[in-house]
Amino acid sequence: MKKLLLIAACFWTTFSFAQLPPNSFGEDFTITDINGQEHNLYDVLDEGKTVILDLFAVWCGPCWSYAETGVLEDLQAAYPNDVVVMAIEADPSTAESEIYGGGGSVGDWTSLIDYMMADDPSGDIANDYALSYYPTIYKICPDRMVTEVGQLGSVSAFYSEIQSCSQATFSKDMKILEYNGVGAHCNGTAYPSVKVQNYSLGSNVYSFNVKTLENGQEISSTPWSGNLSTYETANVSLGPISGFSGNTGLTFEIEYSGDQDSSNDTATTTLSTVSQQSSADVTLHIETDGWGYETSWSLQNMYGDIIAGEDGTLANETSYDWEWSLGEGCYIFTVTDSYGDGVAGAQWGSVDGIVSLQDANYGVLWEGVDFGAEGSLVFEVSAELDMEENNENFVNIYPNPSKDYTNISLNLSTNKSVNINIYNTLGQFVDGYNKGLMSAGNHNITLDVDHLVEGLYYIEINLGDETILTPINIVR
Repeated sequence: MKKLLLIAACFWTTFSFAQLPPNSFGEDFTITDINGQEHNLYDVLDEGKTVILDLFAVWCGPCWSYAETGVLEDLQAAYPNDVVVMAIEADPSTAESEIYGGGGSVGDWTSLIDYMMADDPSGDIANDYALSYYPTIYKICPDRMVTEVGQLGSVSAFYSEIQSCSQATFSKDMKILEYNGVGAHCNGTAYPSVKVQNYSLGSNVYSFNVKTLENGQEISSTPWSGNLSTYETANVSLGPISGFSGNTGLTFEIEYSGDQDSSNDTATTTLSTVSQQSSADVTLHIETDGWGYETSWSLQNMYGDIIAGEDGTLANETSYDWEWSLGEGCYIFTVTDSYGDGVAGAQWGSVDGIVSLQDANYGVLWEGVDFGAEGSLVFEVSAELDMEENNENFVNIYPNPSKDYTNISLNLSTNKSVNINIYNTLGQFVDGYNKGLMSAGNHNITLDVDHLVEGLYYIEINLGDETILTPINIVR
């Protein structure tokens, strides 16, 4: 509950991210402590030690109260060969001098903390580690994997966490950390993805394969090439793979020449069928509660590319609407709340908000108030639905993904001036086609896209009184 948590944590609207998810890769940093000694995260981890990263603010009462327990001080004293505790003042708006008291500080922090303590005036560590409240306490294992452990109440609890860490022991070892693709297939086609890690001790990895198996039978093999240093991770896209029907169990297996540990080579998932149908015109309506900065959302295509989204930028008790005309295909809508209570603010003395994804023809696709930490929906935009429900100015783009060319199938209800623009994900103009006045009826326009580099783009079709925006993926 917010009322109870305010006793144990401080919220600060400068940082409004969700905390790092499990299996996040810890970014390296170098920082100088209050005694002038420099510390590098990876240097410590490479000694086989686990880092307990305590991100605090000098003005945060709960941070002070937790420091008073002495748990982290006792942990450092008990296991100096296994752990390094780093207390980082992570609020860039405060001065390093406030660590010693004065200003907005609770008190003299050096009277409580005798292990490594430093000030990060840049705020970079807070950004890299997705800080959304103080104190945030992470465990960073020697293999760079980060887990939020929170304000544990004893040295033994922390040591148990440290013992769960692992590190590379073989000279050649690749590891699948998790399946991180969409858990559904769209019209029998899926775009799986896995997260892998180089677990080779002191050796870079330059190539490997990832096999996809259904019922023990290999259905695809995806080669990867590049350069992964020890503990570095990569996301490997394995699709598109077609031919699925119903719920389908898949196994992913990494093939790496000379791999000395097969126990970490596989991951599994079950793909479901996308059952929610939608026409192209979709609206997202959000009314925030009194903590708008806790709410983030994204709209992705089946490749995992983010088409639109807001990350912790929403104002309190404010109404928002976003509208799209989406191309045919499947999409993933996700809304998150960094506190974990959705937009149910009335219980804390504010107002209840609402998050509603709506289809112009079929009403509400997904709606939630108290959706916890996350709510999501996978839905399909069908050309057939749009043709039946809305015969005006129907647009379909195919093939998508495209390599050399793409076609725009355009059904105009009346004579229209047609202008087509292509933009990259930064909103920069890439190419344009002025087709002039086109008569009512069906038209097919072929666009040459072989000059575009691989990636996600947006095709904007201007029809005078209407603008249609749809994503397109260029593959090479």
